[in-house]
Amino acid sequence: MKLPSPNAIAAFSLMVFAWLFTGTALAAPVKATLYHNPGCMCCEQYADYLKNKGYDVEILNTNDMAALNDKHGVKPELSACHTMLIDDYVVVGHVPEAAIAKLLRERPAVRGISLPGMPTGSPGMSGQKASPFAIQSLTGAVYATY
Repeated sequence: MKLPSPNAIAAFSLMVFAWLFTGTALAAPVKATLYHNPGCMCCEQYADYLKNKGYDVEILNTNDMAALNDKHGVKPELSACHTMLIDDYVVVGHVPEAAIAKLLRERPAVRGISLPGMPTGSPGMSGQKASPFAIQSLTGAVYATY
């Protein structure tokens, strides 16, 4: 009987360790679909930011963000330059990845979250962050602050 190589044993041990301490071994990238107006470069920078964090982001153009937001329950005051569908949630605007990870980890009973407008210094936007970002649920309640 041939025994596994030391490299195979080490790789298997690492997978078991990851599974035991994170609940997953070899997790697949989280898929997201980001809708934005054609030509909006900050949206593409935001998608690149998420890709660098390990998300699988598909970018789709739309000429009617208002209709898309209405379809997904996003009030005009919570809208931004892009809307993203990720897992069972809607994520609107330049939401920091930590807030998305929290959403996907905790799985709250909300339709989605938003960072309204295009705040300076948010992921994908240039400039310095002036104050903490209040991430809101789509009902308008504060979900998290970053």
